[in-house]
Amino acid sequence: MKFLGIVKSLFQLASPSGYEETIAKALKEYVTNYVDSIAEDAIGNLICTKYGKDPQTNKTIMLVAHMDEIGMMVTYIEESGYIRFTRIGGVDLMLLKGRNVKIIHGDKEILGVIGATPIHMRRNGNNKDLEESDLWIDIGITDKEEVERLISIGDCIVIDAPLVDLPNQLISSRACDNKAGVVSLIRMLDLIKDDALGNNIVVVFSVQEEVGLRGAKTATYSVSPDVCIAVDVAHATDYPTVNKSKYGDVRIGRGPVIPAGSDLTPCIQKELKKISQSLGLDYQLLALSGCSGTDINAVQVTKAGCATGLISIPCRYMHSPVEVVSLSDIENVAQILAEFCRQK
Repeated sequence: MKFLGIVKSLFQLASPSGYEETIAKALKEYVTNYVDSIAEDAIGNLICTKYGKDPQTNKTIMLVAHMDEIGMMVTYIEESGYIRFTRIGGVDLMLLKGRNVKIIHGDKEILGVIGATPIHMRRNGNNKDLEESDLWIDIGITDKEEVERLISIGDCIVIDAPLVDLPNQLISSRACDNKAGVVSLIRMLDLIKDDALGNNIVVVFSVQEEVGLRGAKTATYSVSPDVCIAVDVAHATDYPTVNKSKYGDVRIGRGPVIPAGSDLTPCIQKELKKISQSLGLDYQLLALSGCSGTDINAVQVTKAGCATGLISIPCRYMHSPVEVVSLSDIENVAQILAEFCRQK
């Protein structure tokens, strides 16, 4: 993949909801040569515009991918130096025990591990559902005042998991949701950088999706798009225990997911399928009852609404400390969206 260097650097940046400043700064550098203007709104959305032939009369196509990730936040420091935390977004507590973490304090990263009582010391080996109070962070210092010189209440926390190359163009990393979508839009901008397009293209890297689709709401108000397509991840179901009759048959490396659902405009989804076929690219189908749970939920009903679409990158183990995606799926999303922009 041409953008593998960006993937490896971007995926390692910490960006829990509400703490997206670092990734936003990096994204400005990545896209500055691809767009005509870059703006950052009041809550931190990065709004990147490539104007069409006549910006005053063209329609506006908005493409959105959220740049935030799930994470944690420091809430309290015990007298013994152990650190208590709460969750930001849909973090699964059962998957946190024993994980290495990074606490972000300004421009410093403090390393630690999430501690819990070992199974041998719990009555009857009880594996009850964990609560936040059952976990803490150990940074190797057992003095509160010394810990307070390194971190503060409100510092964000992320899992410390390196990006790993796997066979078949797969990668594993923290926060594939939704840095995979972010990279696909950067790649799309590279593909259309020399094209004279008929419409204005606005790429929004949104904030706070994981805590209520907040960034998409404010971005839609300011951009007022005629058409909007969100890029996010979808649950891959190509591993044991998943009920495919309930969750669909979605496989990593078999192409993007082009779903159907109540918050998606049928003609937009049909156009994405048609483009995939014309490019000779595989795609997968998925039925979404109710809402898709992506930024497009907010876009669809903001102001007067607009035509909405969604294209998704299959992702294994979503919202776990380490997720898996395919580089080829990321690339194919970029190819499809680039052609969508050219044809409108």
